[in-house]
Amino acid sequence: SLPSLLMSYFIYLTRISLNDVTISYYDSNMDSKMSCPDWINSPAGQECWEIMQLWTDNNREVFSLGSLADFNIYQASGCCSLSPDGTYKSSLTHSFNGKDFLSLDVERQMFVAAVPQAVVYKHLRDRDTVDLNEVITFYKTLCQTPLQVFSNCVPVPEVRIFEKQKAGSITVTCHVTGFYPRAVQVDWLDPDLQPVDEGVTDVLPNEDGTYQTRKSVTVPEEDVGKHTYSCVVLHSSVEHNITTVWGRMASYYFHVKNFLFVLQSNIYALNLPLFPVKNIAKK
Repeated sequence: SLPSLLMSYFIYLTRISLNDVTISYYDSNMDSKMSCPDWINSPAGQECWEIMQLWTDNNREVFSLGSLADFNIYQASGCCSLSPDGTYKSSLTHSFNGKDFLSLDVERQMFVAAVPQAVVYKHLRDRDTVDLNEVITFYKTLCQTPLQVFSNCVPVPEVRIFEKQKAGSITVTCHVTGFYPRAVQVDWLDPDLQPVDEGVTDVLPNEDGTYQTRKSVTVPEEDVGKHTYSCVVLHSSVEHNITTVWGRMASYYFHVKNFLFVLQSNIYALNLPLFPVKNIAKK
């Protein structure tokens, strides 16, 4: 039958992501879990990532205890978000066959049934005070740790300048790639450090979850070798700016402190699996 065929093909899936970048992915069809992304290059980040693999193992064991007599889909989504002003929020919601089923009220320290069919399960979860306190503690405080750690591991933009000769002018392009989150500001400055408006360019995705963009400036042939132009990149992953100066006599990189542009801060959101793993220290 179709249900038994689908259940033999796929039983369990978990995805952990920071904003729109997947940190970890696993489904029961895979021979092994996804390896740690290269951009998580700090010891603290790799430790948090390993703990998330324990979450995946724990959740897989929980779901494997269910009956396969009927084909049903049970989903859970946990989210922790940290705003630029330091405001922290979290949520945990469950759904059954695509409809709201249960949610966690962190402030009232209880589960809330979304439909009458969830009332019995709600009481079971609330009566298990040890498990309830672990879940509440995780979403109220502990979830902030991996969120802050992974936010500090975000990839830094790579900047490259290339030029193309045209009749009577040279088109100089500033190519910015390998950055995350998506929000970025790229500007060309003329010899008087005034912005050069050459139109808007798109920000495009890379295969690894980072982004790229480019911006060009047209330099008259008579100005080549006489003036320099600066490509200024502002991104939340760097404390100041990345400024690259183009000129036939100089092309180099340096960081500029307290420049005149301001890039809006980003909200980081960490999407998590269903339950925090228990007794991690004992494993």
